[in-house]
Amino acid sequence: MLQRDFVLGWMNNKFEPYVGASHGYNKRNSCIGTTNGAGPRNVQIFVLSPDLVVLHALPGFWHPEDFARELWFAKELYALWKDGSKSRATKDRLFSRMQLAELRNEPKTTYARSTWQGFDAGTERSRLRSGARDTVLVDENGALARVGGRVKMKPINVLVHERMSRRPFVKFADFDIESFIDYGRPYYDNNASVDGMGPHLYTKPGKKSRRMR
Repeated sequence: MLQRDFVLGWMNNKFEPYVGASHGYNKRNSCIGTTNGAGPRNVQIFVLSPDLVVLHALPGFWHPEDFARELWFAKELYALWKDGSKSRATKDRLFSRMQLAELRNEPKTTYARSTWQGFDAGTERSRLRSGARDTVLVDENGALARVGGRVKMKPINVLVHERMSRRPFVKFADFDIESFIDYGRPYYDNNASVDGMGPHLYTKPGKKSRRMR
């Protein structure tokens, strides 16, 4: 499908302000199996129309089966974008509805592969002290949903489609990547046994991290 229906391109985001840091990895390392949406600050996958409108966006890494499904969905959004019989307002409204409706169609396996990495979930729960976040689930009364006393996280696929529903047909140049990928921990080191540096504590982009004692 990628060969037949898409033109592939890439850009280096190394110096963008939203990029996170994962110490101990380089471009020659292989990817390993992980959950959907892991590493959102390092990798972003955009599906664009020929006129550079964002049809769909996926932060982080995605399982091949789920990635293929999202590509098919993006093709449906492209058909809507090309439809000359509909007004822009109608297209925007349908775009948002389609994003949310897709969540009802995605299989249980997609949801199962869209759970949070532990350190990312921990970071999100700690951020709740500063105010409400769209990354967590609430009950019918608007209170935080909990399981075993811990705040329950939205599956990453749900978070992505909900955030996209609020960004109908945005030009890539105007797409707010930083807020779209804003979840989880911006810095982590899962390669301490290899790089020998040990765990770090992330400070802010552009500043050096300091060693945890």
